[in-house]
Amino acid sequence: MTSESGTSARTFKSALLWAVAEDGSALAEEARKLLAWKDIGNDSDELKLDETQHRLLVENIKRAERDLREAVWRSYKNVFLLAEDNSFRRIDLGLVHSSAATSLVELILARLKQEDLVVEGVSPNFLSRYWPPALTEWSTKSVRNAFYASPKFPRLLKADAVRDTIARGLDAGLFAYVGKTAGGRYEPFVYKKSLAGSDVEISDDVFLITRERAEEYIKARDSGAPTPAAPGAPSAPGEGVGAAAGPTAGSGPGTAAPAPTPAGARGFKWSGELPAQKWMNFYTKVLSRFATGDGMKLTVTVDVAPTGGVPKSKLDETRVALRELGLPETIRTTEPES
Repeated sequence: MTSESGTSARTFKSALLWAVAEDGSALAEEARKLLAWKDIGNDSDELKLDETQHRLLVENIKRAERDLREAVWRSYKNVFLLAEDNSFRRIDLGLVHSSAATSLVELILARLKQEDLVVEGVSPNFLSRYWPPALTEWSTKSVRNAFYASPKFPRLLKADAVRDTIARGLDAGLFAYVGKTAGGRYEPFVYKKSLAGSDVEISDDVFLITRERAEEYIKARDSGAPTPAAPGAPSAPGEGVGAAAGPTAGSGPGTAAPAPTPAGARGFKWSGELPAQKWMNFYTKVLSRFATGDGMKLTVTVDVAPTGGVPKSKLDETRVALRELGLPETIRTTEPES
């Protein structure tokens, strides 16, 4: 169950934690006692119990419930998780009882935190140390997934902690955060600059590159030489967006050749609905080639209408954020449905 999901290999096997009972017999015995007392309670009218007997019955049911609860805590004292060598590691919680924590889950997490097996967040240096040697570029989605797929990585309590780790690594210059244009250039290119964790996109199309790669890219750019193409990017003349397109390699019967690109235009406009998770991709793949010149204006219309409405506190936070960005903070609200 850890290594496979259905008929395929499980990707996030390191995310699984198993709580296993030491011995089910004591637990089953306490459960039988409770069920027996409850059966008597269900038949109390037919048994015509007097007041004293009824009071004793209620006390016995409550005692059996407490005993069963404690039996659960005593029994589920073993936690199994994947070790770094892909074997199972057993963690014995010892003699535990219900007063040790508000829940078994809280108790298990507290123990795993003591050994840094589960963490709130990680240092950006950790990413540098465990950077896959074969990768010059490491997608932010793959970075996030590694914390749940590889037992060499600690388990994150919140996946969004990766965003903060990346943001701190950019400030320290440990790596760069990049998108890739259709021509293979890095845009945006964020290195040794501050970037809010909330602005870090977790995507297959956004990457971290090593410090060495970032320095090489900057050196080529500052010298005026052509910046090195990102790995796997097209390098032959005419392969970028906007080049006159003829039939592509591999086109043949049944494969339509791309429509020819017009020689040029005074400008263009586009409008459409953009999913939130594609905002960064939209900038990287569409807008970045025009961002460094003049003549581009971006008008944004945002329509937010979640189920249950938007609380006043979030409206106020939104106005403050707009003000900090130097943008108009006027928000046109819609009345809640009656």
